[in-house]
Amino acid sequence: MRKFPSELKKIVIKVSTQMITDGVAEIYHDKLQSFVRQVSDLIKKGYTVIIVSSGAIGCGLAKLGLKKRPKDYKKLQALASVGQIHLMSLYQEEFNKNGLNIGQILLSSDDTKDSTRRANVRNTLEVLLEKGIVPIINENDSVAIEELRYGDNDKLSGLVAVLLFVDLLIILTDVEGLCDKNPKIHSEYKILKVVEKIDDDLEKLVEDIDGGITFGGMKSKIMTIKKLTNIGIPAIITSFNNEDLLNRIISGQELGTYFLAQK
Repeated sequence: MRKFPSELKKIVIKVSTQMITDGVAEIYHDKLQSFVRQVSDLIKKGYTVIIVSSGAIGCGLAKLGLKKRPKDYKKLQALASVGQIHLMSLYQEEFNKNGLNIGQILLSSDDTKDSTRRANVRNTLEVLLEKGIVPIINENDSVAIEELRYGDNDKLSGLVAVLLFVDLLIILTDVEGLCDKNPKIHSEYKILKVVEKIDDDLEKLVEDIDGGITFGGMKSKIMTIKKLTNIGIPAIITSFNNEDLLNRIISGQELGTYFLAQK
């Protein structure tokens, strides 16, 4: 059983696009329903949960019946504007079934760089949480300037975790955890259960390969987690593949890869 450095009270959960859609046209309603039900159960047990959710562009593709993701940035932004509404309506419907309300927060890079705007974000989140409303955060993709984007919601989830100084970050993705070898190259690999410290060897393991493409998008996750663990916030990377996953994680079961806090 895993032991956390402090009692778990406040948790950030990052939801990947792959957990919500196939990235083209299909929305995984069953997964979303299960996830919302599990989050709702945690909240009713007294935990504070903040969600950072990707999926706007994928939901936009599904809503418009498009089979191919465009490469043009302007078209992606337009898809995000359509998909964000659809994504939030799905969350709202499912959380309402569980007796909870949600609040949407769309952030741009300036919102966390400027101290006044950062304080406003924190204040908004704290008021939502005090009122029992589930915050669902995403990057404001429809208006974000390409050169100034967060780049991915892994980084954004880390910034939110620091902003609220939470007790744990959980990153839900399409892989079971951090592998000891690149699974796209090696047929035999194993999931690392625990990472005591993110060192140079581990960073080399997840270095960009083939022109900047990472396996499983793992590099951005590791860089985010390194910053968190260095200030005392542990993290877990795992796939969402179990009806009782979140409760099992909170209870200390060894699912995914656990990154130990360094303080």
